[in-house]
Amino acid sequence: MDAHSTPALHFLWHPGTHDIFSGYGLVLGSAHLVGLIMIDRPEPVDPTWLATLQRAYGDYQLTAMTTSGERGLVCQMIIAPESTQYLKILPYPRLEALREVLLPLRDALPAVTLALAWYPDHRCWVSQMAHATVPLFPLGVVVGTQGGVRALQEAGQGPQAFLGRHVRGDWGELDERDRQENVFSVQHGFRILSAYTTSAGDRLWIITEADRSATTILLPEEY
Repeated sequence: MDAHSTPALHFLWHPGTHDIFSGYGLVLGSAHLVGLIMIDRPEPVDPTWLATLQRAYGDYQLTAMTTSGERGLVCQMIIAPESTQYLKILPYPRLEALREVLLPLRDALPAVTLALAWYPDHRCWVSQMAHATVPLFPLGVVVGTQGGVRALQEAGQGPQAFLGRHVRGDWGELDERDRQENVFSVQHGFRILSAYTTSAGDRLWIITEADRSATTILLPEEY
């Protein structure tokens, strides 16, 4: 980007509202922003998520975004193609001041990079760590049902390959709606489900409980 150009400042707008947003950033390119994403709304961020963030990217920076102390995460934001329509220039009273504060980030891009999409069913923006190379959540105690263990044995496959995909956000053979549910569940602490097929053609489910106390490998019919 030209050092003398004035980058646009876009907000992650909540469609259907006048000026509600979940973050804002300077435009670096198509669907690429650098700025702040709110992490303490509707509830304070889960410390486990922040610990995962640190393992993935090293240091990160939080800063207050509201007068009540709700914090934002300094990061790069990659916006899903279907959600770019919800990037807006809003009538924020201190627009130029925000832009000036964010300008230094263009020259020292934060390592933290989040993939973001607007989820209509939940009426919120949901983030996922881009290019995650570390587990996104703890598995807890790993167990297998009789059918799940038998399916792995018949395929001559161990559980680790499937568990490794599950814990890094490769949800396998889920439709887009269920994938979105998983991304939301990682961030907000709900149950996570992945679906895979063994080399012998058997369908496997892997379910991690909402409290992350246990992960179960099972056949769908055993659920």
